[in-house]
Amino acid sequence: MNDFPEAGGRTPGRPETSLCGSKTRRRAIVDWLLEERLLATRPTLIFDQFCRRLVEAGLPLDRATFHSPQLHPQIRTTGIFWHREAGGAQEIDGEHGIEVSPLYMSSPIRRIYEGSAAIHCRIEPGEGKRAFPILEDLRSQGYRDYTIRPVPFSTGRINAISFATKDPAGFSAADIELIDDVLPALGAVLELRHLLRTARGLLDAYVGPRTGRKILNGTIKRGDGEEINAVLWYCDLRNFTRLSEQLPKEELIALLNAYFEQMARPIEARGGEILKFIGDAILAIFPITDGMSPKQACCAAIDAALEALEGLERLNEGRKAKGETPLRCGIALHKDDVMYGNIGAPGRLDFTVIGPAVNLVTRIEDMTRELDPPIVFSHKVAERCGRPHHSLGRQAFKGIDGDWEVFTLADEPKA
Repeated sequence: MNDFPEAGGRTPGRPETSLCGSKTRRRAIVDWLLEERLLATRPTLIFDQFCRRLVEAGLPLDRATFHSPQLHPQIRTTGIFWHREAGGAQEIDGEHGIEVSPLYMSSPIRRIYEGSAAIHCRIEPGEGKRAFPILEDLRSQGYRDYTIRPVPFSTGRINAISFATKDPAGFSAADIELIDDVLPALGAVLELRHLLRTARGLLDAYVGPRTGRKILNGTIKRGDGEEINAVLWYCDLRNFTRLSEQLPKEELIALLNAYFEQMARPIEARGGEILKFIGDAILAIFPITDGMSPKQACCAAIDAALEALEGLERLNEGRKAKGETPLRCGIALHKDDVMYGNIGAPGRLDFTVIGPAVNLVTRIEDMTRELDPPIVFSHKVAERCGRPHHSLGRQAFKGIDGDWEVFTLADEPKA
């Protein structure tokens, strides 16, 4: 086996003239890639077609991968994997923590990410120590040559692309030249997809998928928005002030994250969208649009509330086992029209909901403090919730005109 930063010269046993792709074919691949930059094609489809066009140009390619670091709260890296015999390309995400795994630490991908030049390794069929564990895996599958090369983006981010062949002659110098000629165009196309994916991923994480789509589609001016009908969800953690005074900062953040996870998962799973975390509280909406009827939205909000409380109970079992104070919360629901859009200062906007309904749902949540039911909701939710419930009477709320009848679920366990 030869292990060197860059292959040069001619690979024995394979004549230079065997490469079918001329400059015209190389130009055709580059032109096709530049056309793709204007289309909304998925990266997996682009990569599949790119690899197939390399094969058509004469490259003895059997396996290719593309690896890209990600700016995302859950995803550390994304890989696209292509095998000639499988058909198509597959995308696989790697979570945070993969960058310290033994597999990554011993991989050539790490070398490229850290600034290495291209690496080209012949894989001889016999036994022997190899520079990277991946080469032994490839040898056992019949591969005879491997190269991995950097693909820089304009932002300075370095990606890695690898090619492997089962051809006993391996990659020739002309093959490597073909690869290097077309990689800049591939990088330009994939960078556009990467930037859009990053923007969508960050907007999904920070403002929610529905709101993120509206922002990317141009709803960005202060005052832009629309009136929607939605079920509002508001939950609040009990005794947070006392906990914040007692717990070290790291433990307090871990507690909040664990609590928010139990609340957020069922909201998102049932079509709701979290608009904001307010200290220890959550404001979310279940919009009555996109095919969700008022009854479906009310039922989804109730079901999400029940599942959230079940999750909180499971969390508390672990806390009790460690001698920690159980967490308690209250959840309020109300259905009404709200203004959904941009508010704030000229240079600092918030995409949220505003209106009397928002004030009311926060006031309803106060009922959980006084009466200690886990879920309290207005009559507009009670009419459509689809579950047995009973009235807590008509209540007057500070800053809210008139009085409102509020309800809780019948025989509902306390949170």
